Formats: sequence, structure tokens, C-alpha cells
Amino acid sequence: MSRISKITLKQLPEMNVLSIRKTINFFREYPDFMANAGRDILALIEEKKTLPSSGPIVCFHNIELETLDVEVGYEIALPVEPRGDVTAHILPSRIIATTIDRGPYEKQDATLDELMKWISENSFVANGGIYYHYLNDEKQSQNEYLTEMYIPVNKLQ
Repeated sequence: MSRISKITLKQLPEMNVLSIRKTINFFREYPDFMANAGRDILALIEEKKTLPSSGPIVCFHNIELETLDVEVGYEIALPVEPRGDVTAHILPSRIIATTIDRGPYEKQDATLDELMKWISENSFVANGGIYYHYLNDEKQSQNEYLTEMYIPVNKLQ
């Protein structure tokens, strides 16, 4: 499908995050990594008798698909002690350029291209990875998937 919201700037607050980060081959490993990471993080959240504050968030720290540095995580309201591959950290407050895409995950490249073009045309520079915040689950049609896409940015001098 396509971008369904205006590209805007937002300031995110400081956030507690539980995540798993790994370098993978996107084409061979991504679905299993995403499923296993999500399961392990949610199990720790449940064990600690807390709740996630977001849906899953994926950060692509680079764009080399055969050696992709990817992180899967969930925001949580309060710090939780990490375990195993699950790490706990605090993301600082930051300015992001953001938009929302609706449709199959495989067709999100056009929205990402628009977001990156907007950043450049509005005198910003990316300052971090590319984030995909999944706003609903996969129980509906792929055409109804909602994904907030965002990139931390700095204003060019």
C-alpha cells in the first residue's frame, strides 16, 4: 500500500527498552530472528509481572542486507533486569522524522524512500537507525498492517 500520514517531526521521551540485537542475513534469518526475539522479550516481560508499553519495534542499524545489524525490542514503563540475549537500556529523548505506512511489509520501501527524501529536503541528517514500530498485529489482512516508520534526525547547520 502506501504512506497514509504526513511526514512530521516529533520528540520522543526517554524510553526503557528490552531488546535483542544481532547481525543476520536478512534473506535467510529475519523471520525466525524476529519471532524468537519477540517471544523471548515478551516472556521476560511476563516473568517480571509487567507489560510492554509498545508493540514490537525493529531498528535496522545498517542497510547491508546480507550482514544486517538488526535489533528487536519493546518499550517498557520501568527498568527490568536483563537476562540471556535480552538486554535492557534507556534510549535518550530524541527528535525523529516519522510517518505511518499501511500495507504489506514487503511494500514499505516507497514510504521509506519518501521519509529519507523528506529528511534531506528539509535540511536534516539521519542520526541513528531506521525504526519500524508495528502498530497492529498480523491477525488482519496484510493490506491493513500499520507501521510507524521513523528515523532520529539532527538539523543541518
